Amino acid sequence: MFTTTILVRFGDLDAAGIAYYPNLVNFLHESFEDFFVGHVGRPYPEVYAEGLGFPTVKLEVEFEAPVRYGDHVEMRLTVESVGRSSVHMRYEAFVGGQPRFRARNVAVVVDMKTFRPQPLPDWLRERFVSAME
Repeated sequence: MFTTTILVRFGDLDAAGIAYYPNLVNFLHESFEDFFVGHVGRPYPEVYAEGLGFPTVKLEVEFEAPVRYGDHVEMRLTVESVGRSSVHMRYEAFVGGQPRFRARNVAVVVDMKTFRPQPLPDWLRERFVSAME
């Protein structure tokens, strides 16, 4: 499991004064990018610039409690499985140890020039596998 923390900012809020749910979905991608720096060992923008992308093809999110302005959201990312050209990930979000939302997504590894699936490179497969439960 990889853990990172995201601060909820004023721009993340909706008219009710809580985090607007599409912004919480964005926290998943921010966690994914942090995973690259903190676990893979290379920044995602660098991997992306080399032509490798991970678009989401399936997403499920369950919201359990509001996320508020100023919260420090602890995001836990776990790789559930690694396929030939896909990765399945689970995200769990907590504030002060209390659950706020959880999500699962499937991302497909693509060549950004053709936007066609491609096998996950061996060096990257090793890093994803090492983050599995």
